[in-house]
Amino acid sequence: MIFIALIASVLIGSLLGWYFSKTKLIPSLLLTFSGAFLLTITVLEIFPKIYASDFLVSNGLFILLGVFIQIILETITKGAEHGHIHKTKDSEFPLAIFVGLFLHAFIEGVPLHSDTDNHLLTAIVIHKIPVALILFTFIASITDKWHKQALFMLVFALASPIGYLVGDFIPTEWMMPTMAIVSGIFLHISTVIIFESSDNHKLKQRKVISLALGFLLAYLTLHQH
Repeated sequence: MIFIALIASVLIGSLLGWYFSKTKLIPSLLLTFSGAFLLTITVLEIFPKIYASDFLVSNGLFILLGVFIQIILETITKGAEHGHIHKTKDSEFPLAIFVGLFLHAFIEGVPLHSDTDNHLLTAIVIHKIPVALILFTFIASITDKWHKQALFMLVFALASPIGYLVGDFIPTEWMMPTMAIVSGIFLHISTVIIFESSDNHKLKQRKVISLALGFLLAYLTLHQH
């Protein structure tokens, strides 16, 4: 179930990237939606779990560590997690950006063992779709060879499942701090996406609707019976 959902999110994102390769509107709206969804799940679901656990102060520090880790990762990915990925002058695939995105997705998958209600999984899937869309669009702009496109996207799709497998070796008492690190990563990404969804501090109607839908759907997801 978890493997299927994680890999399917990248597949869906790749297909959307192929279909909407000529427009920037759809990726932008999907990113805005995913940012709102991610922030809602983080604040209303993950944070309460973290602060209900034993290591209150330590887990707060792990949240900050997650923010710091994401800042470091963004020096590698150049902000690809929230739409900042650009074609290089020499049209060569920037391996560093891909490695940064792989590490980001890998870390997300590690604490999924403690996700008993699948809310974290849902947030990751919603987040990975626009990231995969943007990554595929970028790869397709560099090479039109489908086997190279498929290879890169397959490797990226396996990042979170590999993280999940690694998480199986992490002691139970360290799973919540790991979750805290991921929540810090989510906090940074989601707020940056939402902040960047406005142009000169003005939100267009479509972006407002996308944000509202993201908040609402995440809230309904958390309160479904």
